[in-house]
Amino acid sequence: MIATELSLKHGAVLLWAGTNCGPVVMIKQLAKMLGMDFGKPLAGQDNRFTDILLYGYEKEPVPYVHNKKQLKGFYRGCVHDLRYMRDAGTISRGNLRAIRFFSRQEPCPMCSGSETSSERISITIGGRSVSEVSRLPIPDLLLFIKNLPLSLDIFERERCSEIIEEVETRLIYLHKIGLQTLHVV
Repeated sequence: MIATELSLKHGAVLLWAGTNCGPVVMIKQLAKMLGMDFGKPLAGQDNRFTDILLYGYEKEPVPYVHNKKQLKGFYRGCVHDLRYMRDAGTISRGNLRAIRFFSRQEPCPMCSGSETSSERISITIGGRSVSEVSRLPIPDLLLFIKNLPLSLDIFERERCSEIIEEVETRLIYLHKIGLQTLHVV
């Protein structure tokens, strides 16, 4: 959302480039307040200002004039503005285009997109994480469960045998009726 090789004057805040909306006017005033050079590329200025442009400035409100009105408010940042437009259900084509362009879903490197807590990720079954096992197709999961006792010691086998049998019975039934995957929520 920020092109650090550009200056604010030349559209460094890509979300608002080419517009003169309230956030742009506020950004201009904020840059003045913080001693940023409006005509100098962001790459040649304090790196913290780029973070402020993205995530906001909450130390003090920014006074600015927009549509001939004297206003004052905290600068929320581009990330907040984009989320707000998305969550508010904007119907503006320009805003929808910006949301599509600047928003992308990337799987979390920790949970591989499973949205599983780090505590659950650390739990393993037969050398695999719980989230990995839960994504297996039913035939593979059934094979995994059938072979699971081989990877357990005697104590673990005694404690888990009933659960493993129950899970195996249910997976056999699901496989028999033609279900191929489980969608764990």
